[in-house]
Amino acid sequence: MPRFQTITPKAAFKLMEEKGNEITILDIRPEDEFEKEHVPGAENLDYHGHHFQEKAEKLDKNKNYIIYCKSGARGEYFMGKMKESGFNEAYNILGGFVAWKISKLPLVGETE
Repeated sequence: MPRFQTITPKAAFKLMEEKGNEITILDIRPEDEFEKEHVPGAENLDYHGHHFQEKAEKLDKNKNYIIYCKSGARGEYFMGKMKESGFNEAYNILGGFVAWKISKLPLVGETE
């Protein structure tokens, strides 16, 4: 049964720990923001970049995903699109990268 839901940053972190390589983390923020800092293990799929839809359609629909943007809104929208496109499982991080950072969860890149 397909699963799509928005989860807290801490729940996302726990899911990452439990599933390890079985889950793909997608950062849909602009590439420059991703380069600056991101969630460990995340891949960048720039929502506003060229060919976003094309890249999204090439994703394996049978894999499980955790997605996040800056604040959660684009992630929520993209998760809905993934559901419509027949993906199996996707989770959006509530509050996006901002909430992840506020929760003091691990980061790759700059630290304040």
